[in-house]
This record gives sequence, C-alpha cells and structure tokens, in this order.
Amino acid sequence: MTSPLRMVMVSDVSPLRIEGGGERVLWEQASRLAARGHAVRVLSRTTLGASTDSLDRQGVLIRHFPVSQGSSLRFLLSSILAARCALTGALAHSPADVLQLYQPFAGYGALRSPRAKGLPVLYTFLSPAPLEYISRAGMTRHHRPGVAGRVAQAMIWGIERACLRKVDRIHVLSDFSAFQLWQLYGIPTSRIVRIPGGVDAERFRPAADRLAARNALELPPDRPLLLTIRNLEARMGLDTLIHALNCLRQSLPEALLLVGGAGSLRESLQALVESLQLQNHVRFLGYIPEATLPLHYQAADLFVLPTRELEGFGLITVEALACGTPVLGTTVGATPEILAPLDPVLLMPEATPEAMAESIRRFFAAHPRNTPAAQACRQACRRHVERQYTWERSVDVLEGTLADLASRSPAGAAPSCCCPACGGQRWEADLAYQGKPFLCCPACRVGVVATLPTQASLRQFYNREYPLQYRHERVADRRATMFASLLDRLRPPGPLGRLLDVGCGGGHLLAAAAERGWSGLGTDLSYQACGVTRSSGLTALQADCAELPFRDGCVEAVSLINVLDHGLDPLRTVHEAYRVLRPGGRLVIRIPNASFHRPWVKLLTSLGPPVRRLGWDGYPILHLFAFTPTSLRRLVTRVGFRVVAMQNSPLAAEGVRSTDGWLGALAPPALRAVISGIGGGLRVLSGGRWLVGPSIELHAERPSPPSNVA
Repeated sequence: MTSPLRMVMVSDVSPLRIEGGGERVLWEQASRLAARGHAVRVLSRTTLGASTDSLDRQGVLIRHFPVSQGSSLRFLLSSILAARCALTGALAHSPADVLQLYQPFAGYGALRSPRAKGLPVLYTFLSPAPLEYISRAGMTRHHRPGVAGRVAQAMIWGIERACLRKVDRIHVLSDFSAFQLWQLYGIPTSRIVRIPGGVDAERFRPAADRLAARNALELPPDRPLLLTIRNLEARMGLDTLIHALNCLRQSLPEALLLVGGAGSLRESLQALVESLQLQNHVRFLGYIPEATLPLHYQAADLFVLPTRELEGFGLITVEALACGTPVLGTTVGATPEILAPLDPVLLMPEATPEAMAESIRRFFAAHPRNTPAAQACRQACRRHVERQYTWERSVDVLEGTLADLASRSPAGAAPSCCCPACGGQRWEADLAYQGKPFLCCPACRVGVVATLPTQASLRQFYNREYPLQYRHERVADRRATMFASLLDRLRPPGPLGRLLDVGCGGGHLLAAAAERGWSGLGTDLSYQACGVTRSSGLTALQADCAELPFRDGCVEAVSLINVLDHGLDPLRTVHEAYRVLRPGGRLVIRIPNASFHRPWVKLLTSLGPPVRRLGWDGYPILHLFAFTPTSLRRLVTRVGFRVVAMQNSPLAAEGVRSTDGWLGALAPPALRAVISGIGGGLRVLSGGRWLVGPSIELHAERPSPPSNVA
C-alpha cells in the first residue's frame, strides 16, 4: 500500500445518485481509495434538492456547490465559477497532495483556482464532452440543436482542451478513448494512463438459482430473455434492436426483450413496438434501481449492446459478464476491447437489424438454454471479468498513478532497446503518429515507438484483433502484383529451392512462389494465418520472426515482406534470416520508407482535429520501428549481408481508415492519388535512383565463405 494521500476530486456529477457511468466511476474510485486509508474529498455540482453542506459517506467527505439553472450560458459560467470557489475554500481549509478532475466545467474551474497552482493533477476522461453535447441535442433545454448547438460545442471543446493541456496526466478507461484524445486534441499516449473500469465482483455475480431470479422479478421462466440497459436516446441504437427483434419472429418466436433505462425517446420507442406489433416481445422497465441491477443481469440469457457511437468503455458490459451473462455488442467504441479477448463471436459485424438478428439467432443456436454449452459460456464470462475487470484491480493502478503524481515521478522513459542499425543507445523525440509518440536515433534516423508492447500483447494482437481487421484468406490485386514483382527479382530456385516467408499471412506469396518452382514454407505469429496457409496445401509454423524454428543453412531464400518493422527486435530477426540461409542465399525485405512517411505524418497531424477525425493522418505508415533506406542498409550489412540492390517497391496499400461520410470516403483515393503521383514523379525524374516511394525493397546475399587456395 502507498503512503496515505490527501486528494480532492472535482466533478460535474454527484456520487450520491448513480445515474450513469460518470457517477459510478467517481464513487467507486473515491470510496475504495478512502477504504485504503486515503483522505478523499469530493466537490461536485449539487443535485436537485440536495444540500450544499458537507457530509461523510463511507469515509468520503462530499460537498456540493450550487449552480444556476437559468440560461445555458449562466449554467456553464456558474459551474466553472462555483467549482473554482469550492476548491479554493476546500484547499484553504485543508491542503491536498493531488487533484483528480472528472469533467471539463468543474475541472476548468478547479484549475483556475489560485490554490491549485503547483498541485499535480490527474484528469479522468470518460468521453469527449463536445461529442457528448452534440449527441444530446434537443434532449434538454441546455443541449441546443442547430447553429446555437454548434457554437456551444465549440465552446465546450475549447474548455476541455484547456483542461487537458494543463493537467499532468490523463486517465482513460480504454484505448478507444485514448484515440479520441488524439483525434480531438492531439494528445499523445505518453501523457495518458489507461485504467479500465471495473465491477464489484461480490455484488455482481452469477445467481445460485437463475429461475429464482426470474421469479423474484416476475419474469416468465421458460422464454429466451434478452436484456439491455441504456439511456433511451438516439445514439444507443435501441430502435435497431427493436427492428432486429422483429426479424427474429420466426427463428426465435418466444424471445422477450427487457429494456431498462429512461430517456427522451421512451414514447417513440414504445410507438415503434406497437407499430411492429411486438407488445408481447418487448417490455420497458424504466429506471432500474441499483439494488435490483444484479438480479436483472442474472435472470437474462443474453445482454445486447446495440450502441451506435461513443461507447467509451461500457460498465454495464462488465457488470453483465460478472453475473455470467454473455454480451453481444456492436463493434463501436471500446466494446471490442472487452469482448474480442473473450470471444470474437460476441461482436456483431454490423449495426443493422438483420446482422443483429442473425447474431442473436446464432448465439442461441450455439448455446441452447440450460445446456452445458450455455453453462460453459457463462463461466467463461465470469472468469474474464475476474481476471481483468474488478474494481480492486482498477483502483490498484489508480492508487499507484496518484502516488507517482504526488511524488512527481516521471511519466515514462525511452525504450531500453539499442538502435538496431547502428547500436546507438540515445533516442530523441521525433513525432506523434496516431497518438503514439515516436523517438529517433540521431545517428542513423531509425525511428521507434516510445513504448514498445510486450511479446504477449503483440501475440494477442495478431491472434485476436488483427483478424478482425484483415482477412488472411483474401489478397488484394495490388498486393498480388507486388508479390509477383518481388519474385521476378529473385533469381530462379536452385537445386534446394526452398523459400522461407517470415510473416507469411495467408500464404499468398508462398503460393505464387510455388508456381515458379520454389518449395515454400512460412512462419507467422498468428495461428489463424498459419491455418489459412496450411489449408492451401502449404507448410506454415507459428513462430516469432526473431526465433525461427529451423536449422542453420537450410533455405536458399528468406522473405521479410512488411514484417521487419512490426517485430520487437529487428536486429535479431535479420540475424535469424542470416542463420537459416545457406551461403550464397538471398534475403529480400520490403518495408515502409520512413523518409517518405515521416514528412506526411508531420504535415497531416499538424492540420488539426478535422483531419485527424476523418482519419486522413492514418495513411502514412509507421509501425513499431521506422527505417530509412540508409538505416535499412546499415542494419543488414551490420549482420553480415552484402546488399545486392535497393529500389522503390510497387504501391500495395489496400486503403485508408476513415470515418463515415462522403468527405471521409474521399480520403483513400484522393490521398493515394496524390502520394502515388508525387512519388512516381520523383522516381521518373531520378530514373528510379531516388528511393522516394512509400515502400522500399532491399535484396541482399549471404556471402559464401572464401575458398581455400592451395
């Protein structure tokens, strides 16, 4: 346990009434830190009818500050000024070691307090305030639609941006939220600490008797029971879920959907149910009290999360899983981060009624009620939460973060690895790409992401997340053309004729090589990729590129196609390629050209939130390492290879990640055309000598040992 801290938490919401995720996170963190011996005070806006006197709740001292409920402008200004005044008074009465801010209005006011100057500050970022505001347009009199709403949104963006720029560290619950910070505010991950939300695993647990839970709630004992608990607002996707239930009439005629929560769309959703004649299939429960929440989760066969946007974490997701209730969710926000490691099947491929209905149908077909399969699924859900999402684990990390801030410990350090090309040990700040800070070797210009992943997390990414983005079975025409061009430059296979493709993916290069007479074998970190390759009659082994499971000198050629910059140890990878090649064997490397991509990264990220929100800054490519043509040459010659040729590689990018909408859809073809045109023009002007393309190829040879002359 750390030394007791004196901390003040300042929030726009009160912990006295849990109405959403913000209140839940605030209260769980405050109460659990207080239970560990820390002195915790909470300052928040007053709730309707609540007293502004201080009160003690489970060791947490809570004080509300009043705000004006008049016009929207008065509400905003009074929230800021009252928070400033409340914190000034609280710190005058008793000093603090650290501040934790939860929302922008109260947070901005607290930061304006003269007594806050010099105090370390952690900002808990649950969701972007300007996007939350615009998503609620028309819901309350403070959420204005039209031009007035856009002006208010811009003001809120400026206030939250000011908060985020002044604080020491920013706490997010998910990688999705960290990426939102980059898109909206240009904040790199070096200033961010990821601490997932949690669940009270003692209160939210599987029922000893699920039938008894249903009886207690007066629910039918035998019907397939679906549950969703949401604010009844547009972004929650509840209308889509109701339409999906309509699609399930024939395949799952007894299904009953329980909808918990309140909101402005209650009447329109009820009207939709009546128009579809689903009155016997949908029940609106209204606001579900905290005391009966676990009982509802326990009674359900399946929890459905049909969110359309802004799912910053999903506390209800982990609460349902903790009760042993499987969750089907859309691939929106942070939901994939929770569900994909448990089972990718729990993610609905599209947020359409048809796709949602098909996912629900398949779930019940694979997990019939009251069967061993259903029970095994429930147990897996519970174990998943126990391993990763308890509040105890979450508060452990939060406590350490606050202690580091109070002691002024540095946020992070440069990677411990040496430069793979020149062996240098000094790194300099370079740029930020997609929110990730990059460092650069000043001697040879090799780039490296400031925080390298662990081997375990890298393996998990390629086995779980990567297949959700790219199908190993598919190969784009551009990539197939690139494979053919690469093989054209390899000399014909000799008597041994073995080509080792490291990072073989779906085996498409190996298949093309086999047509030319090569005996191919591959390795990949992903077992799924190896399975796809073997299904084509080719040989593939799951292995790390820096630990090849082959004897010395056993192959004539090794290919590292878009692999070297993805691994944790490029130098060792090239050493392994050297080891398994026979003398005279060829190495071919294809890799993004950092000399080309670095300027594009700096230009596009400097254009601000509109470009980052559209995803246009995602076209330049930087992975874990970034090599220039010169540094790549130094790397392979350092190992002992003789460089035969270096050249620009054909463009093979499959597209650019962008947001929905016509402007975002223009990004891939427009950027590809511009970048291809610039690179192609420079290559023509140089007669192909300038290595200025998006990717470069290096062909090298393992030298044969000198022959003994008598």
